[in-house]
Amino acid sequence: MSRTWWIMLILLTLLATLTIFNSEMGGPRKTWQLCKESLVTQVFTGACTLRFEGETTGS
Repeated sequence: MSRTWWIMLILLTLLATLTIFNSEMGGPRKTWQLCKESLVTQVFTGACTLRFEGETTGS
């Protein structure tokens, strides 16, 4: 494999590791995660039914 592929593989592995770490450690919740609808539905319809009681803002 060329150097470019190794760099891309390292970056992808780092991104996956950090994403899992953030999820497992209870990192900050993204605004689009507060809604029951999928992100695609939110983008096209603007609908947002809040997933949790007490939350006041959705995307």
